[in-house]
This record gives sequence, structure tokens and C-alpha cells, in this order.
Amino acid sequence: MLDAFNDVLNYSLLIGAVIAILSAIIQGYSGFGGGLIIVPALAILFGPIPAIAITSIAALFGMAVLLPDAVKKAYWPEVAPVTIANVTAMSIGLLFLVSADPTFIRHGMGVFILFATVVLMTGWTYSGQRNAFTSASVGALSGGIMGSFGIPAGPFMVIYYLSSPVAPPVQRANMVVTVGVAIVFLIGGLYVQGAYIEETILRTLVLVPAFVAGSWIGKYLFNVAPTTWFKKVIYAILLATGVIALTI
Repeated sequence: MLDAFNDVLNYSLLIGAVIAILSAIIQGYSGFGGGLIIVPALAILFGPIPAIAITSIAALFGMAVLLPDAVKKAYWPEVAPVTIANVTAMSIGLLFLVSADPTFIRHGMGVFILFATVVLMTGWTYSGQRNAFTSASVGALSGGIMGSFGIPAGPFMVIYYLSSPVAPPVQRANMVVTVGVAIVFLIGGLYVQGAYIEETILRTLVLVPAFVAGSWIGKYLFNVAPTTWFKKVIYAILLATGVIALTI
């Protein structure tokens, strides 16, 4: 066990830990975006499936910091249909993820990250009807993207929640709850598919504390830092991440 642990302690894991802290700060602050950074970054370092497996465990611990408060603030009539459809579609998409070519998956990550970032930067919002059907449709579309390419909090779900006529803390809580539940199901699906080999578990043990620490920092910044400059930083990082995932 000790020898196996020494094998994974390298510069790639150190870089992964730094990325984990940075992405968790973004996740803790905004309720989304962290997974869009850490998954493709770790995919370049370790491969898509290990990256998604590692990130899922780390993100679950990070979400544990945010979920108690989010569960209380979430608007459940909207969150429930989005979440149920999300995890259903994600479970189906996962079958594609584990069998597809790793390079294709990594490039797909880049495409969706760039698309999500550009749409978010335009400030476009959804102004159509909001009911159980539209919520379930958005959840299914987002879950399909998450399951097929391992990108958490698909852009369609983020836009839908951010367009909701509720206070920003409630919007953030809605995203946190849906992503948190989806992560639990994603971990279960990856486990069934045999993604959690010894090497992946050991890397996860290193990255989880980094992600949890970043989540606490992000949660603190949400209460003291203005959203204007922070969003610009998030967008710049997401654009860079998408380009790198698409080209490497």
C-alpha cells in the first residue's frame, strides 16, 4: 500500500491539488463552475475516467460544506423535477462515457465548457415557461451532458436556475442541491463500472482535503467579495480550460 502511495506522489498530483483548491473556491463561491475546471484539467493529467472518478469523490466532500444550508434554501418544486430527470439521464449517459475514446471525451469536455462559458458571458437568460415539464427537460439535457462527458452542472441547468425569479442565494442553493445529488449517483455508476482502482483511490485521498479547503474559502468569499470581479475571473479561467481541453 505504501509503495503504491509513493507511486502516485508526483508533480502531476501536486498540480492536481492546486487545481482542486482553485476549482473548489469557485464552486464554493458561485455554486457552479468548479467541476468545469477540475475535470478537464485532471483528464489531461490522469485521463478522463480517473479524472471524473477523483473529482466526484472530492466534489462530494466539498458539497458537504454547502449542502446543509442549500437544502434549507432550495426551491423544491423546481429542484425536484430537475434533479430526478438529471440523475436518470446521467445514468444512461454514463454507459457512453465508459466506452468512448478518451481523446474524444476530453475534446467533448472542451466544447461544452467553451459553449457554457460563452453563453454565461452573454448574460442570456431563459424567459419561457417554468413548470414541471420544462424543469424535467432541462434536468434531462444537463444530466445527459454530465453522464456522457463528465461535465458537472451542465450549462443548460445553470442558465435555467440563474433565470429563476428568486433571490441569488436560492438560485445558488438550487444548483448546489441538484449537483450534489447528481454526484452521489455518478459515484455509484462509476463504482459499478470499476472506475475506482487503487491508484485512483490514493489520488483521491490527496485531493479531497484540498477540495474541501477550497470550498470553505469559496463559501467565505461569497459573503464578503463582490460578484462582479469574481465572475470575470471565473469566465477567464473557464475559457482557458476549455481551449486547453480541446487542443491537447
